[in-house]
Amino acid sequence: MIAFSKVGEVLKEIKELTDFVIIGDTVVDLELGRKGTESDVDLFILSVSVFIDEDKIREFAFDRGWDFGKTPLDTPRLIVGVDDEQLQVDMYENIQDFFVPQDIIENAQERKIGNEYFKVIRIEDYILLKANAFREEDEDELKTLVYLIGSGKIKIDKNYLKSHIQSFQENAKSIEDRLKSIGIKV
Repeated sequence: MIAFSKVGEVLKEIKELTDFVIIGDTVVDLELGRKGTESDVDLFILSVSVFIDEDKIREFAFDRGWDFGKTPLDTPRLIVGVDDEQLQVDMYENIQDFFVPQDIIENAQERKIGNEYFKVIRIEDYILLKANAFREEDEDELKTLVYLIGSGKIKIDKNYLKSHIQSFQENAKSIEDRLKSIGIKV
């Protein structure tokens, strides 16, 4: 596990390059009050383009002694040595099937990670992103979240969830059906 104090230091450096919003599994780690993460950190990049500015991102990584790679969507992945582990920081923007609605980004909240504050999407919006993608691993993660919600470890605002389904426009009905199929009725 990589401590959030170390994750915060890495994210603070990345803020020198670009603004971003945290969109991935880190949202769940924070909701559960964990002290760190065992997965990667997914960022939705706001002030540079992961494609147009790839060389700038690569140079930024190399200047810090970080490795540079690619995500399965062919977007930048920074690999940062943290103690004896490696923290993967995956960078995304809206491309083809990968879509984060603007109001999800706008509703991100400041959360403390280590000694710094960063914008993080709400748990409800994380659920909607997973329901929109709905690959096998997304469905599994959603079922785990349903368990965590049912056991009281995570709380969600169903009214907020319902109001934000419409952000996905033509996929809204599918998302509602998918949520219902795993036990989240909105």
